[in-house]
Amino acid sequence: MSHTTVRTLVACACLAMAVPAAADIATLAKCQRSIAREGAKYAQRVIKSTLECTEAIANCQVQCELGTFGPPCDTNPPPCCDPDDPGSNALFGACMADANTECDAEAAKRAKYEVQKQEHITSACLALSQDELCGAQNVGLNFDTLNAGCQALDPTYTCNLTNLVNCVGGPLERALLDQISATLSPRASDAVAAANLAAQFPDIPLARKVKGTVAEGKADVWAFTGEAGDAIIARVNTRDDTGADTSTLHPLLVLLDAAKQPVAETTIRTTDCGVPNVCGSSCPLFRRTLPFSGTFHLAVVAFAGDACSGGKYKLTLVSPGGAIPTPVQDDVDPVP
Repeated sequence: MSHTTVRTLVACACLAMAVPAAADIATLAKCQRSIAREGAKYAQRVIKSTLECTEAIANCQVQCELGTFGPPCDTNPPPCCDPDDPGSNALFGACMADANTECDAEAAKRAKYEVQKQEHITSACLALSQDELCGAQNVGLNFDTLNAGCQALDPTYTCNLTNLVNCVGGPLERALLDQISATLSPRASDAVAAANLAAQFPDIPLARKVKGTVAEGKADVWAFTGEAGDAIIARVNTRDDTGADTSTLHPLLVLLDAAKQPVAETTIRTTDCGVPNVCGSSCPLFRRTLPFSGTFHLAVVAFAGDACSGGKYKLTLVSPGGAIPTPVQDDVDPVP
């Protein structure tokens, strides 16, 4: 046999060893398809289930705000209906109880969807070795790239089939689906907070609302705590000051640090006020990622120098941890 023939046979043998057998490729593809297909089906089901719950609660809240159950608290003294307090009105409370029953039923469905998804993925992927499933260098699915996300949830995480299904197919995917659901339903944050459903939806931020009255040229200061990297939304809305659905407040909003100094790079935007004011101004809001952990303050300021003269307001803070603003100063001079 010639040297050329030997070299050719050796090269062919090496090439055959480098290419996985057809069965191995089929097994890899089957596992990947199952992860993608079952994950997508689960995502669709969970988003639909989440919205069934949050929209049921939001429907009760909207009826409360529109006066279906009695005078709304934003424009009337007690007895009235407060969309953030199911105990404020009996009819509203009954509506919220029915919505909570629906939410409990949906929670049971989501738990069933999770079990079905994990069973199907596990069955399709059992034949893969840990290296084929988790490795980054060899032919495989390369799921090691998700280790960082899984380790953020569980510092002891190691990549294997059981842990991967529990992480990627469990809380990691649920966290993303909660965020998508909150995007699709802007009232979800209010609904989850009002119905105390944070345990069911840990990754839907919670909307906390407080009310106050501020004099012209003065500021009310509210404290809250947060973690570095928290994405928060804060907004101020006007309330009825005249009994004729009119506000006398031109509100401003400032984010302050623990020393009550303005936090840099906070861009305040404006939107239409819920109750029009006599000076024709808009109402402030901002979205900000907290630059550090600790105590922050929100200063609600009544602008001086136009037709408005101060008045009532509602301050809303949406945050991942559901921080509740607490009053620390009332009608003080605003920070220059």
